[in-house]
Amino acid sequence: MKSALVLAMALVAFAGGVHAAGTCESYDAFYAAQPSAVFGDPIKSKPGIAYSYPGEKGIHTELRATMGGKAVRVALAEDHITVNGRTYRYSRAVTFPGEHPSDIYPPTADVFLASRTNAHPAVLCMQGGSDGSGESDRYTQIYLLINPLAPKGKATFLHLPSLLSSCRAVLETKDGKLAFPRNSYLFDDAQESRVGLLVSYYTFDDRRFTPILNEIRLRFSQPEIPFRFSIQDKD
Repeated sequence: MKSALVLAMALVAFAGGVHAAGTCESYDAFYAAQPSAVFGDPIKSKPGIAYSYPGEKGIHTELRATMGGKAVRVALAEDHITVNGRTYRYSRAVTFPGEHPSDIYPPTADVFLASRTNAHPAVLCMQGGSDGSGESDRYTQIYLLINPLAPKGKATFLHLPSLLSSCRAVLETKDGKLAFPRNSYLFDDAQESRVGLLVSYYTFDDRRFTPILNEIRLRFSQPEIPFRFSIQDKD
């Protein structure tokens, strides 16, 4: 699968994201290049519209869409998401080891929907930024809600790895499972400078996160600066 992903990336150019020489400036474009990507564009929202409710923390935004012919109403708050009246708190999500759920500023959030297929149930993904400094722009809070329209207690709510990732990074494996990357830095020979990124994919099976045999190596154009990179295949 890895070779197929690298080949697809080499053949497809994305305006503003991937240049003809194979240099990328957008992780969204990189993830979208994968032929098995689950999500397309996020639900469109009306910019600048937010709400506050008595007794509720912070502000809220609301989105409406359809999925599989059913209406979907999504309300985003700083510490939870509500889908058709069912609330999922970020602090209660099954969290990938090493990650820490934090509040999200609702106007910065994007919500993605994918309908049920023969291989996997319907799925919703939400991503957004949180407060931080330094390298905080490299991290995105990402929550995956599997089977969001299922009866209460039947949906699976996950908090995914955040480093240089996106909802667009979620893909479908050959055997129909949902997979997502856990990214880690690659260092130079002296172990002093970050020169690339190792993209390692995981699934969630039997109530645990499980790695799959799929890795891609990215090489930064300049050490320590991850926002311009190329794909490197060492297999």
